Amino acid sequence: MRIEKDLFMFTSRGRSPGYLTHFAPQKLFAVLLLAALLHGCADVTTRPAVEPIADVPTQARQAMEAGNYGRAHALYQQLADTAAPPEAWHYRIEAASALYHNGLHNQALLQLEALPRHELPLAQAFTVQLLEARIHLQRDPDHALSLLLHPRASDQQLPDHPALHAEYHLLRAKAFERLNNHLQSAREYLVREFYLSEAEAIAANQQALWQALTMLSSPALRDSRVQPPPDAMSGWLELAELARDFHITPDQLAQRLRQWREHYPGHPATAAFLDGLQERSTEMRSRPGDIAVLLPLSGRLAAAGQAVQEGILTAWFDDPKRSDTRLHFIDVSDQAEHIHRHYQRAVELGAEFVIGPLDRSAVESLSLIENLALPTLALNQSEFAISPQLFQFGLNPEQEAREVARQAWAMGHRQAGMLVAQNPLGDRLGEAFKQSWLALGGQINGEHRYNPNENDFAGPIKGLLNISDSELRHRRINRLSQHQVSFTPRVREDMDFIFLVGQPRQARLIRPQLRFHHAGNMPVLSTSHVFTGQLDPDADRDMNGIYFVDTPWTLSATSLTSEIREYNREALASHRGPLQRLVAMGVDAYQLLPMLEMLRGRPYEFYPGETGLLSIDTLGRVDRQLQWARFQRGVPSLLQDSREDDELIQPFTP
Repeated sequence: MRIEKDLFMFTSRGRSPGYLTHFAPQKLFAVLLLAALLHGCADVTTRPAVEPIADVPTQARQAMEAGNYGRAHALYQQLADTAAPPEAWHYRIEAASALYHNGLHNQALLQLEALPRHELPLAQAFTVQLLEARIHLQRDPDHALSLLLHPRASDQQLPDHPALHAEYHLLRAKAFERLNNHLQSAREYLVREFYLSEAEAIAANQQALWQALTMLSSPALRDSRVQPPPDAMSGWLELAELARDFHITPDQLAQRLRQWREHYPGHPATAAFLDGLQERSTEMRSRPGDIAVLLPLSGRLAAAGQAVQEGILTAWFDDPKRSDTRLHFIDVSDQAEHIHRHYQRAVELGAEFVIGPLDRSAVESLSLIENLALPTLALNQSEFAISPQLFQFGLNPEQEAREVARQAWAMGHRQAGMLVAQNPLGDRLGEAFKQSWLALGGQINGEHRYNPNENDFAGPIKGLLNISDSELRHRRINRLSQHQVSFTPRVREDMDFIFLVGQPRQARLIRPQLRFHHAGNMPVLSTSHVFTGQLDPDADRDMNGIYFVDTPWTLSATSLTSEIREYNREALASHRGPLQRLVAMGVDAYQLLPMLEMLRGRPYEFYPGETGLLSIDTLGRVDRQLQWARFQRGVPSLLQDSREDDELIQPFTP
């Protein structure tokens, strides 16, 4: 206590040089020592805490897990700058990964390029290979596949890194998927499962494999089964073909699954997955006994309504249990404002289900009702979907434009040109394509409109191809030169393909004019609107080479109801041209009824219908993936499922 008091006097009084002489030497030493100790303690308690460097990796990892990629990058960069290789290389790879997750792909690639590739340990080199492929996957799946041609290290070289090998095959599966090569994608998922150990991961992987197989047509499933049982891939293909029979009963499915197990003992398909197939079959309801169909059978939409009616009746006559189902057709004419009265009529008739209406405004009116009285499959689509009782199924042209964008991307195109009819349909298709194409990461390097009523489209074509600029330069040179200079216009090189929006008459004129202007080799992709739906080789020969998307019904492609189409071809001949697609819509509407809830609950499942490969999202909207064809010798030829060779085509069978 005495020392503390003296110390207080020392620290609180003036600091005259002679003041220290008042203390004895021993006391002075003790006072100074205690002062130093207390001063050090004061510094410790007031100075900001400095975090140990050992905590930085934990903070960086936590930042990545929390999605704070900017902070994660900064911390990993700090670690890389202070560590020595190979630890420093590890941190630089993590910093690049943070940049990738933050959407800064170019910066991530620059970070990876700075690494000494030949000095990296195998695990780090493999990680770099995977990260580079992942960066390129969205915008250039072809390049991603080239980076993944061979794994940087085999599983014998890196036996303790199964996650890297699993990621390798996952990236390859996704690249093949983006290129529409669904069979090869499924094969990659099959190999990937070898490197998975957790039940949840295996289940998710098998679901992804299954989704790839559901994208294949029935002939592709059958023809791809080249190895006999118990080959695992053949087992998956046969299982997918078995599950595609939506018309067998749960008991019949159970029996066929038992036979399948006998043929493929030890198959990797889990018991839970096979049980899920059985549950799916059980979830499908029997067809309603009474169905009310709201269609415009008179008025301006009568032809369309009658085509849909013909399709529904065609499917009903083909139903072996049609005696259990009664159809009530209600003519709603073209008076959308009375749709609620017609709907109430369906309720009064004792209907258990409603198909229709067809008019978009009528569908929008129904979509605003929160609690519809009956489950309803509308034959058009609205932006709203309030009632869980409402399903929406439409042949919207915008869906086709989005399909063209996906196909063009899968074909490896990245730079688009647009030649669009100047009318409302052109506006809708052009805008839908543009939004989808830009969302995929593509570029639009030219967009020109044309008057669909004209015959000469040289102006818009030359503007699109930049030929007008070449001709202007040629005229200037001739004015400056004493001699006439020969001239061949040069087509722009920053355009991979042309998205063409038009009807058959315009497409038959535009394709030859593109050839005349030296763009005959440029791919042209379009929607179903370029095809009349009727074979006319002489007239359509001028469209040779044009790719377009259409319904399986119109193109005579394989579907679950192909036999219906063949049996009734002559009877349905009165519904020609675009009306055929509405007949197909009627067939699908009737066939979808028992499986609507099942498909909505399983968005990865597809029904191979006459209007396309059909799936249903959680809001009850039916999505269509259509069939692709290309004009050859004036006849549409179907593109195969696999995109490994676009030259493999199947002739159209009338």
